[in-house]
Amino acid sequence: MHNLSTQRYWIPILAQAIIASRMVAGMRALWKNPFLFQISWEMFQIEYPAILGYTFGGTVVSMGPNVDSVKVGDRVAVACWGRAAVDRRFGAYQKYPLALEENLVKLDSQTSLEGGSGVMANLATVVAALSVCMKLDYPPINERAPKNGKKILIYGGSSSVGGLAVQYATDAGYEVVTTSSPANWDLVQRRGPSSIVDHTLPREQLLESIKASGPYDGIFDAIGSAEVTELMGKLLAEDGGLFWSTSPTPADSRLPKNVKKEWGGYSDILVSRDENKDAKVWYLQEYLPKGLSNGRIFSNPSYIFPGGLESVQDALDTFMAGKVSGKKVFVNPQH
Repeated sequence: MHNLSTQRYWIPILAQAIIASRMVAGMRALWKNPFLFQISWEMFQIEYPAILGYTFGGTVVSMGPNVDSVKVGDRVAVACWGRAAVDRRFGAYQKYPLALEENLVKLDSQTSLEGGSGVMANLATVVAALSVCMKLDYPPINERAPKNGKKILIYGGSSSVGGLAVQYATDAGYEVVTTSSPANWDLVQRRGPSSIVDHTLPREQLLESIKASGPYDGIFDAIGSAEVTELMGKLLAEDGGLFWSTSPTPADSRLPKNVKKEWGGYSDILVSRDENKDAKVWYLQEYLPKGLSNGRIFSNPSYIFPGGLESVQDALDTFMAGKVSGKKVFVNPQH
C-alpha cells in the first residue's frame, strides 16, 4: 500500500516554467548582504506575505507556452530578476517556484546545481559593476587576456562577489590587489590576484598596506559595510577620488567631500536596461554557461545547511552570528 500526497503548483504562463528547486543559494550575514540590507532600509517595497530567496537551481517540471530554451527534466540555474524579484511565485524559498525563461540558464552535465546557482546573480553583479559601470574591459571566455598595465583594488576577495570580481578583472588583464583573512588566502589565491592584503590587520596598518600596493585605476568594495566605506574614505581622502560599492551604508554621509561613492542594483542594471542588452546576451548565453562548463567560473566552496526549508531561519541566524566565512551556503527545499 502506498502513501499518496498532493502538491500545489503555481501555473506557468507565457515564457514561464516551474522548477523543482533543489539548491537555494543562502544569504550571508546582514551587514554583508546588500539584499537584506536594502530590506532593512526599506529601499524597495515588499508585499506580504512574501517568499524571499533570489537564486536557486533545480529541474524543470512544467512549462508554459512558447518556452523553447529548456524542456522538462533539464537542470537550470535561476535568478529572480526584474518583475520576478517582487512576485512571491518566483521566490526561491519554496519547493516549486516559477521561473521566467529570460532569467534561467540551462546547466550541462559538468555543472552542479550549487555551481550554477551559486554564481549566477553574483557574477552578474560583477559584470555590471566592473564592465558596465566602471568601464573595465570584458574578459575573454576561454583564456586570460594579456596584462594591460592597469591596477584594480577589490576589497573583500573571500566573499562570493569579491572572489568572482578578482577573477573577472584578472582574466580581463588587470593587476588585482584584494583583501582577505589569512584563513581564506588559499581560496582567494585560486582567483589569481597579484597580491592579498590581510584585512585582520589593525585599521591603520591595513590602510597603509592598501596604500602601499597602489595607486589604483579603479576601486570596487565587494563587502558594502560601513567599516569598509570609512576605510575607502581614508584611502582616497588625500587626493580625492571615486570608489564603487555593493550597497549604501550609514557611513556614506561622513565621507570626505572630495571622495565619491557609487553603488547600484548591479544585476538589474545588467539584465533590465535596454542599453545593456548586448552585455546581458553575452553574459547569459556565452560567458556564464561556457565558463561554468569549462570550469573557469566557479563558486566558493558550498555547504548545504541541513533541514530543508525549515532550516532557513537557522541558516540566516548562523550567518548573522558570523559563523560562516569563505563558503556559499545552500538549503535544499526538497528535504
